[in-house]
Amino acid sequence: MCSVASSNESEALFSHHRRTTVILSGEGTASAYLAGALRALTDAGVRIDCLVGVGAGSLVAAMAAIDSGSRLAGKEGFFAHMEADRPWRYRRLYFLSLVLLAACFAVFASPVLFGAAALLSVPLVALTRFLSEQPAEGVVAPWLGRFVAAAEPFYLRALVVPLIALCALWLGWLVMNALKSRRAPRLPAPFELGRLERWLTTSLWKAVRGTSTDELPRSREALGDAYRKLLAGSLGQRGYAELVFYALDTDAGQEVPFVLLKDRFAKKLKSARAARVDRSAEPIDLAREDGRLFFDALLASLSPPGLVPSVPIQLPLGSSHGGEVHRFSSSLLASGGVVADAVSAGAEQLVFLSSCVPGDKAVGNAFERITEAALRRNLAQQISEASRVSDLSVFLIRPDKQRLGAYETFGRAQVGGEKLGLEALYAHGRRDAVRLFVTPVLGDGLRPEMESPSVSEALQQDLPVGPREL
Repeated sequence: MCSVASSNESEALFSHHRRTTVILSGEGTASAYLAGALRALTDAGVRIDCLVGVGAGSLVAAMAAIDSGSRLAGKEGFFAHMEADRPWRYRRLYFLSLVLLAACFAVFASPVLFGAAALLSVPLVALTRFLSEQPAEGVVAPWLGRFVAAAEPFYLRALVVPLIALCALWLGWLVMNALKSRRAPRLPAPFELGRLERWLTTSLWKAVRGTSTDELPRSREALGDAYRKLLAGSLGQRGYAELVFYALDTDAGQEVPFVLLKDRFAKKLKSARAARVDRSAEPIDLAREDGRLFFDALLASLSPPGLVPSVPIQLPLGSSHGGEVHRFSSSLLASGGVVADAVSAGAEQLVFLSSCVPGDKAVGNAFERITEAALRRNLAQQISEASRVSDLSVFLIRPDKQRLGAYETFGRAQVGGEKLGLEALYAHGRRDAVRLFVTPVLGDGLRPEMESPSVSEALQQDLPVGPREL
């Protein structure tokens, strides 16, 4: 039986000659922490055979699988875009609704605002009259009365017009949605994926375009084809790894693995899932499907359910729901069988990279607290499941405290005017990986005979210095 190795006993459990799988799980800003921790492992010479991504870990896994994880950080990287602008923005329907509600509230509160302005003007008027030796009585009240008499006929109209426009806006959306879908309309997600989709397209294309001079791919299919050709042709080379990531089929209620594995491991995973008593969804082999499926599946794995629209994906003809179009989103809130899949795909060593912190206290808004609770529950369940697998070494890298909420993409201000941003979170991930894995597990004597820099040298290269923490 195995357990999560401590710093004293783990040295004897890790071997560079065993198949190593890294499981990355987190949401939103956690991608920066996961990318930093994974970078420290690769800098230390750890050979990673397979990367498994859940939630934001899917992005890091997809980039690192083609030896491009470093493209996420830096001035032109994915994280720089996240810090400059939010990945998601309000849908136009909600944005217009907020504008109309704000206009209605402004009209409703206008008497109070003007009354307050009139009261504040009393001392000024009194002082002016005193200096000019004129009586101050009866100056403000007549002015206020004349204003109320002039504004009263327009007040109710100005108050009702935004409400009528708001009702017309939603009624129009309901009618159009009903005519288009021919079914009962559902409340749309408040945010849209436009920015995230553009950043994902740009980052992936820069990594896989090769000699192409095009700034953007011709289509999603072209992007996906270039990605899988690069990965399939580079498996076995240092820096490249097999890939598994998950998305939740919201129509079928199942967590679906999308895989780019070597044939023998893809067959083992498919057979293992087919034999499960819980009737788990069969894995979708991206190497046998068109490139558009890869991009759509990756985008879905980064789409938190309820916040952004789910991504429609047409399932392959050979699957159980072949030809049907199902909607997919992030599987972070689903439990799934990640460990069982990793073992079925040949894992002999598991390294968990998770953004959740120990303890039972979560910070942030309601959705961030739900996300953190789901992460902790899933991590505990996965470690418990891994501990029941014989001859499986398990290692865990996680932060000691929650530095940023899942959706604090702009960073967090700290005492002294400093700001804890994604680049600093990336640096914290690298330090935690060195502190929890590289130093106690690998040491200096266990580094393989690769032409890689030493750990200290690697960490001195382009490592941003994070702000002072409290």
